[in-house]
Amino acid sequence: MSGRGPEGPAFEQGSRYEGGDPEVLAGALEAAFDYRGDVTLYLSSGEEVQGYLSNRDRKAPEPYVELIPADGSEKRRFPYPAIRGVAFTGRDTAAGKSWETWLRKYKAKKEAESRGEETGTVGLFPDTLD
Repeated sequence: MSGRGPEGPAFEQGSRYEGGDPEVLAGALEAAFDYRGDVTLYLSSGEEVQGYLSNRDRKAPEPYVELIPADGSEKRRFPYPAIRGVAFTGRDTAAGKSWETWLRKYKAKKEAESRGEETGTVGLFPDTLD
C-alpha cells in the first residue's frame, strides 16, 4: 500500500491490500474500479484472479465486483465477502497522460522555444494511450 490520502489509504500501481478491515478493502476495491490497468483479486478460497475490474456495487443487497479476466475467459462476479485482498498489478495505461501532464509539457516546450532551444514539434493533441 502506498501513502495515505485525505480519506484513508491511497492505492496506485504496485499497491496491495490484504487485511481484515472491510472498509479499507471496500476503499481499495473502489480505487481498483477507477484504476486503468489490471488488478489481482485475492479470494478467500486461495484463488488469485487477474483482470480488469469492470463493475462494482457496494450498496447491493450482496455487494460485488465484476472482473474481466486477463486470460480472456468470461466476466466473473465476486461478492465482497469472497475477496480478502486486491493488488494493482497491471500497468496503468493512462499514467502520466492526463490533461495536466500534457499541458505542463506543452508549456515547457513553448518556454524552451522562446529561449531559442530546439524542441521538435509541439503538438496540439496529447499522446495516445498505448
